Amino acid sequence: MTATFTKVAGIGFILLAILRLTPLIDITGKWLLYISIAAFFLILCDLIEFMVERIMANKKLKSNKFLTSLRSLFLSCAVLTIIVLPNIKIGLSVKQVNTFGDAITLISLGIAITLIGFKTDRKEPASIMTQDTEKNEIREFLGSNEGAEIIKKHIEELSQTNK
Repeated sequence: MTATFTKVAGIGFILLAILRLTPLIDITGKWLLYISIAAFFLILCDLIEFMVERIMANKKLKSNKFLTSLRSLFLSCAVLTIIVLPNIKIGLSVKQVNTFGDAITLISLGIAITLIGFKTDRKEPASIMTQDTEKNEIREFLGSNEGAEIIKKHIEELSQTNK
């Protein structure tokens, strides 16, 4: 459910960006601020999900209910930000709206890029460990009696075909 919502929200943001370039839609600075806040909450939701996965993988613990609840809270805040904030009168000047929007966008982008780095770090050692495991298995097999016999038979066959 969360993954589907996140994908749909991401596609929605991309469509809004494209429509923003056309005269089909007029988006105000305040509305963009609200969208930036919603995106920030979605990124925090992803960050919490990453932390929960990391804790469970490293410490072999069960899911932490506090972190899971916090993740749900951030997801709810994202939805409420899009639905509720546009309907509340907030007295901010254009400069304040732009400043807050830029700050939230930059923070969200920073968290997202950092998360990508952490997720990449997590995947690379796993692939390296898989390769090392395969190499060790091959070494063990070659060092075993079965492996030695297979190698001997293969060498004998090669030496007989070369004669």
